[in-house]
Amino acid sequence: MHYSIAIIGAGPYGLAIGAKLSSAGANFVILGRPMGFWRENVPVGTRLLSTRSSCSLSGDGFDYQTYTRDTGLNPQTFTSQDLVDYGLWFQRRTYLETDERVVSHLSRIDRIFHIRLESGEDISAERVVTAVGLKPFAYVPAEFAELRGRSVFHTSDLHDLNVFSGKNVVVIGSGQSAIDCAALLSERQADVEVLARTDEVRWQEGNTAPAAEPTMSRNWTLRGAMRDFMFAPRVFWQSPGFIRARELRWVMRPAADRRLVPRLNGVRFGLGRTVARASSTNGRVMLKLDDGTTRTVDHVVVGTGYRIDVNAIPFLSRELRSEIRAHAGYPVLNRKMESSAKGLYFIGATAAWSFGPLMWFIRGASLAAEIVREDLMRQS
Repeated sequence: MHYSIAIIGAGPYGLAIGAKLSSAGANFVILGRPMGFWRENVPVGTRLLSTRSSCSLSGDGFDYQTYTRDTGLNPQTFTSQDLVDYGLWFQRRTYLETDERVVSHLSRIDRIFHIRLESGEDISAERVVTAVGLKPFAYVPAEFAELRGRSVFHTSDLHDLNVFSGKNVVVIGSGQSAIDCAALLSERQADVEVLARTDEVRWQEGNTAPAAEPTMSRNWTLRGAMRDFMFAPRVFWQSPGFIRARELRWVMRPAADRRLVPRLNGVRFGLGRTVARASSTNGRVMLKLDDGTTRTVDHVVVGTGYRIDVNAIPFLSRELRSEIRAHAGYPVLNRKMESSAKGLYFIGATAAWSFGPLMWFIRGASLAAEIVREDLMRQS
């Protein structure tokens, strides 16, 4: 089958651009399970730092506020499941169909993209939008890499934490995913210790906006207003590289929601510590720390976040990889979010070097969708 446009990924970004293209009458296909990462690779009960108002995938009657009025669902806390429910409602309301078959290979021959599916079938498209989310970029420190999948797990490897009940678990990291996972594990009767190289957890007030979410309520400051302006995707794209690098580092610093503190009473913290070596012994994990002490536990959960590397996207052909100009792992994109591989677009966190920290957040989905839609429809 041939399409004008193929979208690889059916998470928030893929659904947002799909809705824009659908309303414009484009010939396109979305490949992926709707909200698949959030349904399968995020621990149940995970709280989001983003607010509901910043998670709307579109206006035009399909925003989060309309969803709450339509369904009557408006829980006090905002969890990954709430986002999933909204995403699936958005898909239904915008009449988006998806092809859930997994993409195994993407190549381009004579300006036409050829997409091989794991089922063995092929489809083709004139242009491709990659909205692969974060899963391919899960960062696991080298000392744990060989043990991953046995006794060591990245937070994106987990969904049902009940299997850790009664187990001894060390959580690595001091950001939201690590600290939230530690609270969830403790609530499931696991014995939990958090280890992190930082000397203290950087707590973020629950009612204070992350820097990359300017629509959220927070105290106004001139510096904050300037940063909000800088984070506008089209402004960020025109910024010098040193400013981009500085702002991305500033926003992506590990931080956790202060509202988690009451849920951490049973969790021990070993701050200012790093793991020098990890090994497996009798089905358990032995950790040797930089201070010479050791820990022997049933499992290690790594909450060390994600590092974008376009070469980690598993389905890209060697030829396409060689065409994509990159900076620090991020594809370098033009003002329409197109890479140096003609006809291949990137949206979501992979676009953050070119379009700013908002691309790491759900709030960036509707903005990215509008930017890409303009170019795709102009070429149709």
